[in-house]
Amino acid sequence: MKIETVYIVSGYMRSGTSMMMKALEKGGMTARYNTAKDRILSDKYEHPDYHPNPEGFYELGTKEFESEDFPTMYQGQLIKALHWRLKDLPLFCYKVVFMLRDPREIEVSYLKMFRQRPPFVLQTYHEFIEKTLSGLSKRGDMDITSVWHNDMIQTPHQVLGILKQNGFPITNIKSGAESVNPDLYRSKGKDLDRVRKSIPGLRTDLPDCLNKS
Repeated sequence: MKIETVYIVSGYMRSGTSMMMKALEKGGMTARYNTAKDRILSDKYEHPDYHPNPEGFYELGTKEFESEDFPTMYQGQLIKALHWRLKDLPLFCYKVVFMLRDPREIEVSYLKMFRQRPPFVLQTYHEFIEKTLSGLSKRGDMDITSVWHNDMIQTPHQVLGILKQNGFPITNIKSGAESVNPDLYRSKGKDLDRVRKSIPGLRTDLPDCLNKS
């Protein structure tokens, strides 16, 4: 029996994975996600002045990842799996688009969503991502294309064209590119200090091993 590829959008949280999921779905790919989880996340994290993902989270639930039918039930289809899930996926045939983003922007987005201190790993984001991608490449079953968040905002037609060349079955690049909404690019690195100050009691000190000052 022929095995079909499972297509995955991944990356560190708040890196534009939902934006990419939407673009690929609008571009003609069949995307699978749990709408009930979408409602739960919206109810939990929507704030009066900010919704982290007004166009959806596009995530599967834990039960889908732990199903005995995973990943075969998603052959030929698109799913989202954040970076930490990838290393534990069963050996199969995957094509992954891995979203990258300026860690200062990730922190701003994280603070707006969770209203608490982000993980320390953001202080060594580039080294962490390099190590993550290196480890995944050693699996031998993942073809990974990295995409910067800013490139997807500024040149979505070009990004989707590259993904199509790399084997993602996109049938309508124009529709996918037009789904990218620049107005939702709301978390900028220049706003980091202001956003930090807006959260009462937020600690910004670092452990000695991470303090570069």
